[in-house]
Amino acid sequence: MAAEEQHTVAELADAWRCSKNLIYSLISSGELRSVNLTNSRAKTRVPASAVKEYLEKQTRQPVRHAA
Repeated sequence: MAAEEQHTVAELADAWRCSKNLIYSLISSGELRSVNLTNSRAKTRVPASAVKEYLEKQTRQPVRHAA
């Protein structure tokens, strides 16, 4: 079984062009799932599936007006 890709907080902050504090806030609030590693310098990782779930929740759907 292949391991799921995981992102560091710094990687997400860079990709999303936001602060690491915002990413940590999303994790603390439960909006973004994370995994804490014990033997790594950057201990918090965010699984790719958690990023996908968060982005899907944040994506706005187009408004359809009745004809």
